[in-house]
Amino acid sequence: MPELFAVDTNLYIGALRDPAVALALRQFLVHAGPRIRLHAVVVLELRAGARTLQHRAAMTALLSAYMRRERFVTPSFEAYEQAGRVIADLAEKERFDAHATPSIVQDILLATSCREAGVTLVTANHADFTRIGRHLRGFRAVPPWPGA
Repeated sequence: MPELFAVDTNLYIGALRDPAVALALRQFLVHAGPRIRLHAVVVLELRAGARTLQHRAAMTALLSAYMRRERFVTPSFEAYEQAGRVIADLAEKERFDAHATPSIVQDILLATSCREAGVTLVTANHADFTRIGRHLRGFRAVPPWPGA
């Protein structure tokens, strides 16, 4: 079975801010095509930041394309349970305070549900996802743009 990918929020935001990242993202999406999944946590983060009509319209277009084809990842109850375990492990074993970095909770949920769905996360956030991966066997995150 071909490798499936989810693109992290930081890359979509980077594409809005930098034409070179936008071009690289478009090329990756075309190259990977039907192997791309839109993650519910990414949708949450992007919707929260969509404060202009232009950004909201772009979100609606992005969502509808993936929803029509049912190419999305949604965290299950098990993913939430595993996310809680990873948060506790980080606190106990690495003295990492998730309350000091609230976005890490969303990143952990993203990681647990990607692992559960067999999806590789494409992200520029190497440090946090490496830390998470130490406590989540089987989770896979890669830098942009695999196979491009």
